[in-house]
Amino acid sequence: MKRLDVPPSGHTIPMPEGAKPPRPEGVKPPRTVMKEFKVYLAGPITGLTYQEASLGWRKEFAQMLADGPDGDSFLCYSPMRGKAFLEGVGKLEGHYDGNPMSTRGAITGKDKNDVYTSDVIVANFLESQGNFSVGTAVEFGWADAWSKPVIMVATPDDPHYKHPMLSRIAGWIVSNLEDAAHLTRHLLLPGI
Repeated sequence: MKRLDVPPSGHTIPMPEGAKPPRPEGVKPPRTVMKEFKVYLAGPITGLTYQEASLGWRKEFAQMLADGPDGDSFLCYSPMRGKAFLEGVGKLEGHYDGNPMSTRGAITGKDKNDVYTSDVIVANFLESQGNFSVGTAVEFGWADAWSKPVIMVATPDDPHYKHPMLSRIAGWIVSNLEDAAHLTRHLLLPGI
């Protein structure tokens, strides 16, 4: 076995090119990994087209978060992901049993999992057209049961805003997506 000679005190051992010097004892490495936060984008789907439901406000909101500071920290999840087969259907109905992604069980299971695994739920009712979204109301219930923060985007004349339980579950109620994005950042990003 070859013996490594230890240099006399005061001398340094040459380091191979590209190698990092050892970290002094008690010194923590710099924090380089930023947590990614999951944001679930809830809101009415029935009565909208595929384009409106999947690419409308949800795409706009995800872009608002991406454009801001620490934008790469946010992962936005839409209940419409994996449902491109609905493009061209026209106004969407509650479910489509002809595809495994849009059966009653699939919709419930995926949306329930999304709420459970999210860090915050943003529910936008600005395009609800006065119709009450039962599915989103159920998602509010799941969020409340699992202590997930909920940001509601609605105007005072919206039935979701007026509903006593939904407005109570929502920790924050704002009237535009910009304020919702601002709140999302403040809820999830570290700071003093």
